[in-house]
Amino acid sequence: MLYLTLTSEEALQALDNLESGLSSVDGITGYLYSIGGTILAAIAGLFGVGISVIVFVVPIIAAIVGVIVSIIEYLLPAIALFKMARKAGYKYPWMAFIPIVQTYLEFVLPRREFNVIFKTKNRSVMGIIAIALSYFGSAVVVALNAVPPLGQILDPLLPFVLYALGWRKKYDMIRTFGTKELAIPISILSIIFPFLYTITLLFLMNKDPEYGAGNYYNVPMDDV
Repeated sequence: MLYLTLTSEEALQALDNLESGLSSVDGITGYLYSIGGTILAAIAGLFGVGISVIVFVVPIIAAIVGVIVSIIEYLLPAIALFKMARKAGYKYPWMAFIPIVQTYLEFVLPRREFNVIFKTKNRSVMGIIAIALSYFGSAVVVALNAVPPLGQILDPLLPFVLYALGWRKKYDMIRTFGTKELAIPISILSIIFPFLYTITLLFLMNKDPEYGAGNYYNVPMDDV
């Protein structure tokens, strides 16, 4: 077995070497930062602007892009649902352009029994319940945490209920304007990839509902 022993002078020399090495690394890092700053300055000079202008403008551009994306995310499903409601013969297709009410419209357009957690033909009530849970469910759970057993039960249960209601809403919409074969995979995958549901609505918005174009108020729930 090999033993390594250092005298006090050798130990001090090793520490000096370590300090010099760290100083070199720090110098290299500073040099790289300096190069980066020089490149940024060169780009700024190329376009005739200063670094301060770039630092100020970039966040504004990012904010504008974010707003544009948000508008697109709002408009695409709204336009699709508006056309679907008109195809169905629903009296209030304009509801598609009101964000919260838009969800209610998705619940009521299908003329089939709502079947998840429990069964009901009153889809209007299910839409109201889903909206209420989405916006006020967390606050209710927090308030109920004052009663520990009840709060502990409802805390993990709320996300499950919301996912179940959202899945059934999407399934019924796709089934009404599309096919069962399409509704099952799209409604499941859209839980992870929400944009997939929006794209599907855009493809289905010109199709007639399963109960026939303009027949929303003429077809009983039992007939679908």
